[in-house]
Amino acid sequence: MPSKTAPRPSKPSSHPVRDAADSLYRAARECCHQHERLSTLNHVHADDAEFNATWDVAEICEAQLEARTVSYEQTAELGRGKEPEDWWRAANGLWHACREYARRHTASNAAHSRSRRHGAEELKGISMEYELELSARMAMKQAMDKYGALRPDAT
Repeated sequence: MPSKTAPRPSKPSSHPVRDAADSLYRAARECCHQHERLSTLNHVHADDAEFNATWDVAEICEAQLEARTVSYEQTAELGRGKEPEDWWRAANGLWHACREYARRHTASNAAHSRSRRHGAEELKGISMEYELELSARMAMKQAMDKYGALRPDAT
């Protein structure tokens, strides 16, 4: 197995906040794509190996989304710089939506993993957490649409 090399250093940017937001946008898009793929595989009754492999990819995307969310937050602390106000609002809207989605995803995972045997009350709570996660994902998609309309080059 080849060894991993150190990541190449990022080049200096004259638009660090925009670059961080673009990265967050791409991570959110991929996260949504993988969850849509999981839904499709479930619908077509894909075999366990394919479903589990896709689930693993979705989990990697979730981790990347959380990392990009933190990165944007840290970069944006200094303000928007010379970026336009409408872009700034869309980028912050995307950040808020991604942060809320990550929180909801963590909560639904925690609800599911508390116990292997779920009674009616536990199933009701798990179902509610998943519905809140789905709602947060839909809000994230709306924020992505707004951001993508202003930054078509972000992809």
